[in-house]
Amino acid sequence: MNNPVVAQPPSSRQTQEPGDADQVIVQTDFGIGVVVRTRKSDGIKEIRLRDVKSSTSSPAFRRREPNMLYTPKDYPSVPPSIGDDVMCEYGRGVLKEIADDKYTIELASWRLSGRSNVTCHVTTAPKVVRKHTLAEMDSAEKVALAKSQKGQAAKYFAEKDYSGALNAYASAVDKVRNVQHDHTSSNEVRADLVVIMITCSNNAATCCIKLSKWEEASKFAKNALIMLDALYGKRGLKIHTILNKEGIIDAKLFGEWRVKSYLVVARACMEQGEVDDAIAILKKAKGLGMPYIDEFSSSDECSRKEEKASLRALTSQMKEIKRLITEYSEKNRVAKKIEKKKAKAMAKALFGGGDGKENATPDKANKGKDRESSETKQPVLQGKDDQLKASQGQSCASRGGTKKAPFKRKSSLRNKLDREYASVAQSVSFSDQPPQIKEFERTRDGDNDEDETPWQKHKEALILMGIAGFSVLTIIGLRRAYR
Repeated sequence: MNNPVVAQPPSSRQTQEPGDADQVIVQTDFGIGVVVRTRKSDGIKEIRLRDVKSSTSSPAFRRREPNMLYTPKDYPSVPPSIGDDVMCEYGRGVLKEIADDKYTIELASWRLSGRSNVTCHVTTAPKVVRKHTLAEMDSAEKVALAKSQKGQAAKYFAEKDYSGALNAYASAVDKVRNVQHDHTSSNEVRADLVVIMITCSNNAATCCIKLSKWEEASKFAKNALIMLDALYGKRGLKIHTILNKEGIIDAKLFGEWRVKSYLVVARACMEQGEVDDAIAILKKAKGLGMPYIDEFSSSDECSRKEEKASLRALTSQMKEIKRLITEYSEKNRVAKKIEKKKAKAMAKALFGGGDGKENATPDKANKGKDRESSETKQPVLQGKDDQLKASQGQSCASRGGTKKAPFKRKSSLRNKLDREYASVAQSVSFSDQPPQIKEFERTRDGDNDEDETPWQKHKEALILMGIAGFSVLTIIGLRRAYR
């Protein structure tokens, strides 16, 4: 095996030339490599080897970059295969088909209006080139890459590989998230970008629901809602018009896709304990979808298949919303009932008491006890009048049974009098015998200090008021006399 001509790598002082725009993948004597650049000054090719077959001690390799090969030799390209990025005489593209030594290439370097693609057929084998990195791609290439990842994600989802589907959908969103449009971005490319952002975000949110990742599901769904709200504000403009012409009608954009996002957000709120917010979001989603259903239902029949598909999807979503509202409302009612019971139990533990009669206030409880004692024991005299009547011999005879008097609400004054004469009442014995009546009278005479009249209680104040009034009258009289 002949070694290639050894060439010196560029020194650090020399200005390094930019890399080739289309870096060809070649088959060298040391393995497969990529032609990074071709020097214009001496025609030396700098090849970065992917796998090295020969010893790295060969003089063709340098110590600083052991996987770099510097040679003026033109190595052939590796054999092309379907899906490779290739270069032909008409430009760069993707190899779509190989049949009978004929190569069908869809050119990416050609841009036509609308969605027209340029396809060429060549008989000479094209050169295989390295795929562009994400930073090197233009907006159309990024959108095409996102579309391919979206298709792969759909396969994962059909196989119930929700984790793989989530990664693919999230990767597709990331590919077009920060696209910078320029003069090469057509309106169709921009419309495709909007569709990819909305659908991949909603589908990623659905995968998160399957994996019980509620917070991430809510973020993806809200991302889709942001795009839909922005598009709703630009209805009638170019991108919206292109989507309508291609079969993505308003019922699908602002009805079906919007409701799907709100359903995911409502589920996430419910799982996070925000029941009231979940119910409010579901009602909002219902208000967005029902106008389109009413519009389609009022007409005799849907004229387009897109309208029929949207009507079926929206009808199914409205049934799901109704079921969820009923379910969440019941859960909310039960949760509030449990919370109310806990609050009652906490109040009982803090302040004491229980339900019903146990929760009565102390005053009512004391009144109840007084009524019970009045029923079981002998009747107590109420007020001074009752005691005077008892002293005169009028009493409630305990012989032959006691008649219960109906309960009457006592005023504050009567309650005070009852407390003052409680000791007197307890010492009364209801009998017609004169000695006991005399004992009652003696008891009253001994308690005169406790039953003072208003004059006795405020005697000093009344005397002072009288002296002051007499002095005022005297002064007035003297003034009249001297006039």
